[in-house]
Amino acid sequence: MKSIIILYIGIIFLPLCEIQTLYAQETGKIDYPDLGISFHVPEGWEGNKVASGFAITSSKTEGVILIITHDIQSIQEMEIEAKNDFQIGENTLLKPINSVEKISENTIAGIYEGVIDAKPSKALIVGMANPYGYGLTILCAASSSAYSNDLQNTGLWVTASVNFYETQNQTPVVTSHEKPSQWGELLKNCRLTYMESYNSSGGGYGKKITIDLCAQGYFNHSAYNSMGMDITGASAGYGSNNKGTGQWTTFVNSYEQEVLELNFYNGEVYEYIVTIDEEDKTYLNGDRYFRVYDGDYGPDCY
Repeated sequence: MKSIIILYIGIIFLPLCEIQTLYAQETGKIDYPDLGISFHVPEGWEGNKVASGFAITSSKTEGVILIITHDIQSIQEMEIEAKNDFQIGENTLLKPINSVEKISENTIAGIYEGVIDAKPSKALIVGMANPYGYGLTILCAASSSAYSNDLQNTGLWVTASVNFYETQNQTPVVTSHEKPSQWGELLKNCRLTYMESYNSSGGGYGKKITIDLCAQGYFNHSAYNSMGMDITGASAGYGSNNKGTGQWTTFVNSYEQEVLELNFYNGEVYEYIVTIDEEDKTYLNGDRYFRVYDGDYGPDCY
């Protein structure tokens, strides 16, 4: 499911991810009324909001179930993309080991094997189309030796618990580039860094993202997490004559929100709603990013 997974990695971080760095464990029904999406955390499992979506883990079952929003509304498009290999950089490659199945009118699923962060891994990947707006990707992944029927069946149980419903406050899928943004000058030659971690009885999770926004218009991007599942698909120098990993811009969308847009040379697009509070703290889609302009922790703009 190439497109679905790339969307999970970051084409656009949606309101499902607008959270702080420290998270409380959640159980039972999880509801996002602004998106019109709800699902359940199974009994005996624990849910945690993370920057890439919502993670479900258990102290008794190895692996993780990640729930992520995507903006593909056609199940036919998902079926086509799901037949492709999933590759990110040099260290992550997952291949479908059987035919991707349509398990309901709006849901497809398939089993993938390969390596994640150069480690043998296996995953159930589910794609769900939402008739009202953003759909969901549900990824159930573990090392090849630890992947189990329990993890897979729990992922399918979570899938069956999903409810899409119409809401008056649906977040727009399409943004507008009509208005210039005030943040363009502020973000030039700036490094934005996000760090996240949590621990549960089922194991820990850590993640770091850096975005270098260079005044010449290009950017460098890197992402890492302890599960090895968030490494960006565009490595530095992608496209032989281009600097960095892509071009960046800022604009104001139709909802009067300031947006940072990253256009990767490989065709991926990441969009973030940018806010800065009264203490000059920077947030992308609600997640705290540290701004640094120079020194050892400053941007790599050459």
